[in-house]
Amino acid sequence: MKLKRRIIATVTLIASLALSLRAAEPVDLAKRADELKSLKWGMFICWSFSSFSGKEWTPGVKDISLFRATSVDTDQWARTAKEAGMGYILFLTKHHDGFCLWDTKTTERKVTKAPLGRDVLAELKQSCDKYGIKLALYFSEGEFKDNKDYHPGGYTPEMKKAQLKELLTQYGPVEYIWFDHAQTDGGLSHAETVAWCHQCQPGTLIGFNSGEPAGEVTLRECGHAGPIGDAKAGSYNQKNEASHKGYLLAEFTYPIEPGHKGGAMWFYSLPEHDNLCRSASSLYRDYLAAVKYGNIFSIDVGPDYNGKLRDIDVKTLREVGEMIKNPPPLPAPALSEGKPATASSIWDKNYDAAKAFDGDEATRWGAAIGARAGWLEVDLGNETHIGRVTVIEKFKRIQEFAVEYRQGEAWKELAHGTTVGPEKQIDFPPVSARRVRLNILKASDTPTVEEFQVFGPVK
Repeated sequence: MKLKRRIIATVTLIASLALSLRAAEPVDLAKRADELKSLKWGMFICWSFSSFSGKEWTPGVKDISLFRATSVDTDQWARTAKEAGMGYILFLTKHHDGFCLWDTKTTERKVTKAPLGRDVLAELKQSCDKYGIKLALYFSEGEFKDNKDYHPGGYTPEMKKAQLKELLTQYGPVEYIWFDHAQTDGGLSHAETVAWCHQCQPGTLIGFNSGEPAGEVTLRECGHAGPIGDAKAGSYNQKNEASHKGYLLAEFTYPIEPGHKGGAMWFYSLPEHDNLCRSASSLYRDYLAAVKYGNIFSIDVGPDYNGKLRDIDVKTLREVGEMIKNPPPLPAPALSEGKPATASSIWDKNYDAAKAFDGDEATRWGAAIGARAGWLEVDLGNETHIGRVTVIEKFKRIQEFAVEYRQGEAWKELAHGTTVGPEKQIDFPPVSARRVRLNILKASDTPTVEEFQVFGPVK
């Protein structure tokens, strides 16, 4: 173990020296943005107190032994990223709880004082170098207000600057920093934060998920692919993307776990959710969209209590990597996309029936609040030969359904099933139909469907 730590220290020193040489050179940020675009997609690693609390946010932690991991496998993270065809790992260095995943000198609330006792960031840097993966960093700008007693005088701008300096001078080149504004800017404005980061490492690109517009990267938390300036592609950052002229690159991210009740999604959830995972085909579609628009796509995964990725995440990401290396045939265009649609009921105008036929998984149809059944219908415009439908239902609420087509005044069943989510493709003997519907017969909660698309016969 001592030898390994010496090796890590030596690698870190060499990286710091190389970084000093890099920092002395003038930096073309537009060129840096193009370099980052070429990485295409990466793994967002969220590992902190929330991995053990089962909550997205975990305020008020006084005893850092809540982070009870005694092992970590950063080689597994980097190896899986390589197998998935990823270009980088985006690592959470500090969440809103103030717990640092590197050996900072600014606070005792750090991983080297927890039971693990290891500088996870240093080990990850070594693993990334081993597998040829670039490194990016997530950093919460502020901390929970009830954490103020953990740092004399509270979390200060000086402390924020000191932490960023450590991250940007001790761990080698950092491709970009993903700043989370959820707990304010930490007393240092975004403009000042950008200037400080560029002073420490001129080639690092900067992005903020909300707050004062600044930096070179527009961050689309829970968003999707699209050209820079497409406000609809983001969530919290919509106004900034529509107005800020300094963006050189767009990034979007969301968790690999679909929505569920209980537990976290951005962090490791609960053991009972270990088999919940988005499909490889849906991730591959978003990868292709990222490449199309010159975006980068960060898929979030949460290491478990032992610091390892879930088996299902590894399997799914490897499948995506295989698709990237050996692209499958592109699916035939949907016959139903953009066609007139109706539904049994809607949650409100933002969840109307058309949202299930718009080709955008970031939007969805939702039935009226309290509904436990309902239907979605599309009018293809004329009698058309059909033989396949796909249903994307990320919240996994459907318990029984039928796919039906209108014949005269009656609805005829094409297929019948139970669960759908997160994605199901259903083939059936070809028929000629104009009106097709997904009839949800039973649901555990208000039904919502991201996409219901109709295709021609399977060839």
